[in-house]
Amino acid sequence: MIKIYGKNCINEAIKANAKLESIYLLDTNSKKDKDFIEKLHRLNYNVNIVNKAFMDKKFGTSHQGYAAIREDYKILSIAEALEIAKNGSRVLLLDGIMDPHNFGAILRTVDAFGIDLVILPKSRSVAITEVVAHVSTGAVEHTNICYANSLLPVVKDLKEIGYWICGTDASGDTLATSIDKDLKLAVIIGSEGFGMSKTLVNSSDYLITIPMVGHVNSLNASISTAIVLHDLMK
Repeated sequence: MIKIYGKNCINEAIKANAKLESIYLLDTNSKKDKDFIEKLHRLNYNVNIVNKAFMDKKFGTSHQGYAAIREDYKILSIAEALEIAKNGSRVLLLDGIMDPHNFGAILRTVDAFGIDLVILPKSRSVAITEVVAHVSTGAVEHTNICYANSLLPVVKDLKEIGYWICGTDASGDTLATSIDKDLKLAVIIGSEGFGMSKTLVNSSDYLITIPMVGHVNSLNASISTAIVLHDLMK
């Protein structure tokens, strides 16, 4: 089970038919959000009205007055992930994303721009934590996520079923806007500190660069993801 907090996160979990063991509402919120409480009772959820001291102790101070205990998120196997990919879905691979805030923000971007599948390596990757779920504002509920032993075999599998691999690198020579949007595309985003691994760089069909004119030649991984995925939208 995992703790989730924030009204949006709870609402999206309900939409996704996730199992919620218990839902907690701050007593002050319960008085001004009666429609939400009626909805929860109508859906037969176990609702607990509690004070701020209880909420802060159990969920930290970022709960916004709404929290729940949710079943663990489903993680796809490689076989399940490749079945989704065979349908021509857009795929995002994250190489070395360790920051839960970055991952949560990336999941929001993934949901916004219609990416169907996110794949990460089991090592050097953040798990789906409470912070990830909160920062995603519920987008994690609508994203297919898979953890692979290594991304290189996944890239090879994707190529075999017709995908073009779009790496991202400051020394790249391709603008995302110039890539044919009708291709089956898989995008790789590397870590902020080290970028993509050399083997993934060498396996990429395109190396996408983001033109910048500022003094600091670096973008947050979640911002880079948003720019590239936006530019690759049909």
